[in-house]
Amino acid sequence: MKTICIVILNYNNYEDTIECVSSLQMAIAPAKYDIVIVDNNSNNDSISIMQNKLNGVTFIQSNQNRGYAYGNNLGIQYAKKEGYEYICVLNNDTIITEDFLDICIGYLESHKETVFVSPTLLDYDRSHRVQSTGGDIYVSKGYVNLKNNGKFLNELPPIVESDYIGGACMVFPAKVVETIGYIPEAYFLFFEETEWCYKAKVAGYKNICLTNTYIYHKGSVSIKAVSGLQEYLMERNRVVFVKRNSRTRLGYYRFLIYLLLRTTVRFCMGKEKNLKKYRYYFDGVFNRIDKRFPFICFGSK
Repeated sequence: MKTICIVILNYNNYEDTIECVSSLQMAIAPAKYDIVIVDNNSNNDSISIMQNKLNGVTFIQSNQNRGYAYGNNLGIQYAKKEGYEYICVLNNDTIITEDFLDICIGYLESHKETVFVSPTLLDYDRSHRVQSTGGDIYVSKGYVNLKNNGKFLNELPPIVESDYIGGACMVFPAKVVETIGYIPEAYFLFFEETEWCYKAKVAGYKNICLTNTYIYHKGSVSIKAVSGLQEYLMERNRVVFVKRNSRTRLGYYRFLIYLLLRTTVRFCMGKEKNLKKYRYYFDGVFNRIDKRFPFICFGSK
């Protein structure tokens, strides 16, 4: 039996998913892994088109779209049930040109203190400019400081240890969910992998980005197609993240005061023009959803 299961989430964007899988199967011998595509209740013909275009793939059809974490967790649950030793969560808007799996899994096998490993994410324009090697999490401010963004690949050290590695590609031992749980489903999109990596760090594990291997990442198309959704979820979920992960209630309240004061000062200085952000913050505080986005719903993990 193969030891690696690659989980790819699709929602409406079958073109990117087909391109991603095709690049993967060309770059890495399919004998090394199995691919599971989870369709997150697409409202087009994604499933039938992908089934006609792709070979050697298992499909899971979700009957509801509860976001990035929920969909990927369906794939992770499948991989656990089938007995895979390692899992790779891979975004469908990535392009693979080399065998990153051997390198990432080799690192995991020789560094048992590490649970999440990622190849370096490069911009899709093939300039070899770095999109992300992960980042450091500042819970007190609900902020992630991305590392090495905009640098060239040859400028980086061999490994980059971070609090957080990007959810576009995460390789990990399947058994890790027994310790830190599945991907948190409280966000729909954005901050879920941040919390997952943070939980791993708090549990004493390391999160590593390897710079001797890479993949190309386009950046989400479907989220940008819905006006205002990305900004709304980023600001709302920032509050949710701190509320769920601050060590004390006092720390959470201090964060809210900081956030409101900072936004107000920026508005007075002309650096912030969107007063709707206050509503976004309070939606995070009270677990509300903007009526503009009635399709947003959450899982239970």
